[in-house]
Amino acid sequence: MSQVHWHVWEAADSQASLCIVPVDEFAKFSEAMMEGTPITPPAVKSGAALLWAVPGIQWPVVLVNDEGRYQTAQRTWADAGKIIRDLHVEKVLVWLTNCEHHRISQAVFGLDAGLYDFKISDFYSNDVFDLMFNLEGTSPEHFQKCVEIAKGRTLARNWVNLPSNLKPPTVLANKFIEGSPENITWSIMNEAELLEQGAGGLLAVGQGSSNPSALLIGRYNGNGDAPYLGLVGKGITFDSGGLSLKPREGMLRMKVDMGGAAAVAAAVRVVAQLGLKVNVLAVIPLAENMTGSSAFRPGDVLTMLDGTTVEVISTDAEGRLALADAITIAMREGASHLIDVATLTGANVVCLGGIRAGVVTNNDAFARVVENAARFAMEPVWILPNDPEYMDLNRSGIADIKNSAGRPAGTITAGLFVGHFTHGVPWVHIDIAGMAYVEGKQSGTGATGYGVSLLVETCLQWSQNS
Repeated sequence: MSQVHWHVWEAADSQASLCIVPVDEFAKFSEAMMEGTPITPPAVKSGAALLWAVPGIQWPVVLVNDEGRYQTAQRTWADAGKIIRDLHVEKVLVWLTNCEHHRISQAVFGLDAGLYDFKISDFYSNDVFDLMFNLEGTSPEHFQKCVEIAKGRTLARNWVNLPSNLKPPTVLANKFIEGSPENITWSIMNEAELLEQGAGGLLAVGQGSSNPSALLIGRYNGNGDAPYLGLVGKGITFDSGGLSLKPREGMLRMKVDMGGAAAVAAAVRVVAQLGLKVNVLAVIPLAENMTGSSAFRPGDVLTMLDGTTVEVISTDAEGRLALADAITIAMREGASHLIDVATLTGANVVCLGGIRAGVVTNNDAFARVVENAARFAMEPVWILPNDPEYMDLNRSGIADIKNSAGRPAGTITAGLFVGHFTHGVPWVHIDIAGMAYVEGKQSGTGATGYGVSLLVETCLQWSQNS
């Protein structure tokens, strides 16, 4: 598994083996680093990264043309990262002088994505990359924030990419805690405690598995007696679909179904590491949805933690059951506003194509805060409609509501099911299905870490407005 070390470059350090230079920075780079007649670089098309052996300089250069939308720019920097990874270059100088914040973000997040590699076996070499950034005229504080977010994204990616047999619920809870900043207070609720509380949704999801369910609570207090922002992350460590069994192809990647939990756990660690002036409550329900003899069934009626009765239409609509009880606990623990993050519906991929995460909310003003943070974080979202008629589709003939309204507007109805349990507390639901795990050259191996940057940026804006 590769490791990336991030540094601010000192002019006296000339140990780099390769340089990464944006096309529009090359003139300044050549003036500072080369002697003799200035050299005109080759043409590099927009959105491309080109390896170039520069005459008269000891290091090869990767030219980056990061013009265009931020998604394109970030992919371009990821391509530069892949060049470094493929060449196994250990020391790299990144030339980013007098840059705006968004370019630093694109570079750090893109390079981190391109350099990322995940392997379980020790047979594979573990590359270590030292990236030295020339930040003359650029904010080092913003760079350090981006670095901490990149580290958090890497943590989230590692957790999501880990095979499900290596991360059953209680094991994963402890992985989220391990190595975290000391200014986060953690507690784990086991099945007996959840049963005593009456968490009928979360317990039903996990009752078909031999691995016990759990609920992790993390509390970061950075702003005295101010209200807590509640972050809730879906943590289904493997989703077979339960008795509403998934097809073979659909089950293969279901280790990813704890992507929301990973994003929340990583984000609160980054917030604590940065020491943001904000109070954050992380609540993470963890369960494995399996088909054992005790598995819950289609047609069952569950009593949730808040007393709501739910008719089970599909055991493959399990994540919303776990989230519902977690949201109730978050409110009991003092959260005044709620954001839940979940790989909740395949309908989100159909609706938004893996380009944006879908947002459902009961509070438009709060949703705009999250939307604005998503822009800064370069993790785009789209706010979906929340007309009351959509919630009507969740009504049950024998219980208060049902856990699946079928295919029409599936992302919206699933989100509004979760929103039912907020009882009017300002809430934003972020469906990251299609965003948490992709295959492509810009993202490295599998998991993307989507949601970490968005949540940290939301907490940052929250702290500034508190």
